[in-house]
Amino acid sequence: MSVEIIFKEKKPDLFWQYWQKFISKYEVSPKYLKVSIEYGLAYAKNIYLDKSFVYIVDGQPLACVFLPIEKNDKNLSATFVNSYINAPLFTNYLIAKKVFKIIDVIAKENLLTKIMFSIDSLQCSSYNYLQKYNYLDTSILNYVIDLTTDDLLAHCRKGCRNEIKHVLKDKDFSVFYIDKKNSSYEIHEEYRKLHHKCAGRVTRSKETFDFQYQLLKQGKAVLFGLRYKKKNIAYSYFNFNTDKAIYASSADDPDYDKLPLYHILIFSAMKWLRKNGIKYLDTQQPSAPSLQLDHYPDKKQLNIALFKRGFGGEFRMEFRGIKYFSREAFKNDAKKFINNYSNIDNIQKIK
Repeated sequence: MSVEIIFKEKKPDLFWQYWQKFISKYEVSPKYLKVSIEYGLAYAKNIYLDKSFVYIVDGQPLACVFLPIEKNDKNLSATFVNSYINAPLFTNYLIAKKVFKIIDVIAKENLLTKIMFSIDSLQCSSYNYLQKYNYLDTSILNYVIDLTTDDLLAHCRKGCRNEIKHVLKDKDFSVFYIDKKNSSYEIHEEYRKLHHKCAGRVTRSKETFDFQYQLLKQGKAVLFGLRYKKKNIAYSYFNFNTDKAIYASSADDPDYDKLPLYHILIFSAMKWLRKNGIKYLDTQQPSAPSLQLDHYPDKKQLNIALFKRGFGGEFRMEFRGIKYFSREAFKNDAKKFINNYSNIDNIQKIK
């Protein structure tokens, strides 16, 4: 048996060749697409090293590992924007055991303080296998919409249904979309500029939006827009691969924020995705309903989570885990949990 480990930093072309070969065989989330990863790397600001690798046995890729290493102050960690990395993909748990040993070696060689992984909710893992490799469980709930439901509107919350029906009846509103078949860079640029206006500042580079447009041109994304009295006032972006989709981002014109903007956009996208063979829509975080270990949503995030849960889906576990290599890093995170949890008053009073 011939085993080879190909690192992205040493042989990027060969790395991507095997990565693509692996994901083309399995029904993986769009999070693992090459352009999605490149988008993420362009978005992240503190990447110090990239130790991503593919694990090859007899010429066949059996595992794919995205492993960026960030530098914050003097500390190095396998994290992504100071948070969780999408967990490794592998064919079986025997391969996983070997892969996690390699990850541990990388961590020790590079003096990492910690590693943070999150298992894709759409993988339908029945348990948090990260615990097998000595990761501390920090799992939270995620919200996923089953698009195979016969009547998508009927499964929405009453208030959500009313907002959708209201927009459908109002002739001043119209919904449109662009995808691979009718891509428009002009519309895409309008979405980018509206994103900046909505945020009140430039939150990410133009390069990240161009990667989004690449996904759309490749037939892996769709951008829905809402027009009001001949003016485009809101957009919602959805990425997809095989039968899985994710709600990627939204932007609106704050001059129209009193109008019901996103109910109709998400509902229209749900219908389009189902028509195009997508079975599950991951609404992504924030969608968890409460504060948990290493999950500290503010009031705005909890309201966004509540809004997402109006579309007739169900909770699924987002299995997560942290492996510490530094006592100081663990103590800092434990202190953060104590400070956040002891100060809450919206869940329970702690005496």
